[in-house]
Amino acid sequence: MTKNHFRLRTFVLEPNENKSVPIGTIACVREYLGKLGLERVFNDSKNRGHPLFPLVCAIISYRLTENFSVEGCGRWLESPEVRNELGIRGEVSHRMINRAVERCGEIMPEVLVHLRRGLFSMYDLEHTDVNIDTTSVAVYAKGTGLYDFGYSRDKRPDLRQVNFGAAELRDPINIPIDLSVDRGNASDSVQFVKIVDEIIGDLRDDSLFVFDAGGDAKQVLDRITEKNMRYITRKRLNVTDDAWISRFDKDEACCVDDEDGVYCQRKTFESSGRTVYLFYSEKLYRDKMAALDGRSWRCVEDAKDVMRRKKDGTLRISKTVMKRLRNPLISLNVGVQGKLLSNDVDSFEYVRKRLSNNREGFFKLECSSNLTAKDVFSIYRRRDTVEKLMDSLKNHIDLKPMRVWSENSVKGTLLLCFLAQVIVSMVRYEMPELRKRSTRFIIDSLQNLTVTYVHDRKQATRRVYSNFEPLNSRILRDIVVVSGVRGG
Repeated sequence: MTKNHFRLRTFVLEPNENKSVPIGTIACVREYLGKLGLERVFNDSKNRGHPLFPLVCAIISYRLTENFSVEGCGRWLESPEVRNELGIRGEVSHRMINRAVERCGEIMPEVLVHLRRGLFSMYDLEHTDVNIDTTSVAVYAKGTGLYDFGYSRDKRPDLRQVNFGAAELRDPINIPIDLSVDRGNASDSVQFVKIVDEIIGDLRDDSLFVFDAGGDAKQVLDRITEKNMRYITRKRLNVTDDAWISRFDKDEACCVDDEDGVYCQRKTFESSGRTVYLFYSEKLYRDKMAALDGRSWRCVEDAKDVMRRKKDGTLRISKTVMKRLRNPLISLNVGVQGKLLSNDVDSFEYVRKRLSNNREGFFKLECSSNLTAKDVFSIYRRRDTVEKLMDSLKNHIDLKPMRVWSENSVKGTLLLCFLAQVIVSMVRYEMPELRKRSTRFIIDSLQNLTVTYVHDRKQATRRVYSNFEPLNSRILRDIVVVSGVRGG
């Protein structure tokens, strides 16, 4: 009996001129920006040279794929195949891309107004309630007045930053509708006032604003109530709340969440109509006490390290107290005084008692109307979607770090990242099965769908679409891909 032996054949890879372009991302960006009516807005703002809209589509598409820098985007657009899919005639210089970003920053207010009009006309929205949040992003430049030192959410106090805030339509819509940019040291209340002023005229009557303690300022709340709108905000606990906390009794409170053990008592002020809710969460209490225990034990270990003596009986000054100074112009006298307790457990109990404010597990919300405690708790807890939006902008759209120099470039970069997030959020809203999918998952699926330009020996060119998946096929099923005009 003869056996057939199969042997792997060796192939030599030969370079060719074939080029693959992420057509899924490009088609999706162009389609959704067109739906919002932004093509005319961008093109009308630029009278000379290349139209602005194809350049905007190019920058956003590049940010959703490779996203290295403006210089990298320029190298990407050197390919005539990429320019063909984007409908860009001729070559694109790095200076042209920089100028396009600046121009986007100049017309940012107009773009955001048309964005809201486009969204409200496209969809039969369930409501126009909004979540608002602010954050900051570190920058590696000094060239604009927007850059300044402030409280860093990126944990980089050594770097300047720019603050920005965003508003999104509340659950289940979760589409961003506004963006605000401010100096790196601007207060939260200043940013909240700007956002409220920009969007309040576009919202339906009796819409609800939901935000954290950063927006709990009189000027913010007054602007909302003057327009007959409502708000829910977190209030900072203060000394006057300690008496209420000391009298709090779970048996007399309303249970709003059995799973996490959340209880609530409330007070309504008849003169203003606002209601204050004091919540106690057993889960939050356990988390806070675990963090307090860890901090207390670290204090005990630090104290033991400070008071440890050398062999000759003198105190050894540790790194906990001071760093060695090697500057002849500075002299430093250090005195150490410690509590003499019998053992580590007693020290731990003493420290924990001193560090605790007896508010662990408690938080306070305020509503301008008399909603039930359960409704207020549920609405505020779902506000975390705007925090995820901020995280998505920074880590999935890859906003940070910023390396642009002019004020309009800062605003333009933030606007283009914001529009990229709007597109992903619109896709997620139109397809309920994607509501739980991350931004990165959707971006990767779109990027996988490519069109490859195959050049044969006779100089003929074929376009071959590859890597169809259920997700990108579903997203792009109603989108007609129309190639532009060959550039070069």
